[in-house]
Amino acid sequence: MRKIALCLALFLSACGSSEVDDASAIIKQTLKKPESFTLKAGDVIWQGKLRGKQTAFIVKVKYTAMNGFNDVIDECKYVSFYTEDGSNHWQENGGLENCISAGGKEEENALVMLRKINSFN
Repeated sequence: MRKIALCLALFLSACGSSEVDDASAIIKQTLKKPESFTLKAGDVIWQGKLRGKQTAFIVKVKYTAMNGFNDVIDECKYVSFYTEDGSNHWQENGGLENCISAGGKEEENALVMLRKINSFN
């Protein structure tokens, strides 16, 4: 029984969040060198509905990548997107925003702002 539980735990820890993968793909679309993208951490910080029936997400993604000058950048972004008909959609204005490093109440306020900008309920 312990072996089964251990195998299951290892399997589940290897599974990534599809929302984090989707948010990472959106970030890669904006990079000069998308192949240099390396995910450090990702968390779905909000999930709900867009005005309508589409499922919407705000995902916090920490990553490294190379810029156009071949310098490594260490970034954190909030990625706001929704799914419709199997595709992900996001706005250039408000879809990608820099993370708030202060945390706590400031991050909660940023989440409220992102939901408003993107018309997420």
